[in-house]
Amino acid sequence: MFTASIHGRPSFAYPYFSVFAEETGEGSGQGGNLNLSLPESVDGEAYRVALGTVLRWVKRFAPTFLVVCLGLDTAKGDLTSSWSLRAADFEANGRLLGELGLPTLVVQEGGYDIRSLGVNARNFFSGLAQGIGLS
Repeated sequence: MFTASIHGRPSFAYPYFSVFAEETGEGSGQGGNLNLSLPESVDGEAYRVALGTVLRWVKRFAPTFLVVCLGLDTAKGDLTSSWSLRAADFEANGRLLGELGLPTLVVQEGGYDIRSLGVNARNFFSGLAQGIGLS
């Protein structure tokens, strides 16, 4: 199994005490975890650079399916985040994940009561559908 996480640095972001880059797995799982901790201010372009790193790792691992924990709290204006992804960024990220061509389960993990929540989710799924060739 391989897991990857794009998140804020633990020095300023929840959960503060874990998800450090050096936490790569233990024992037979050594190397099976990738933590990409990003700075306090992240825009869509910076996020896509990190996502590109994750996608290269995923391709190397060659999974039979993908589980995406979709953090919509990365959106501009979300009260819990200092990042500034916009609807177009969610669409682009969804498309990149869809282009992997893997059966994909998406679980919403973050995103709170802001006006753009539904728009961002719709754009992510629209991009995912484009990436797998459904639209």
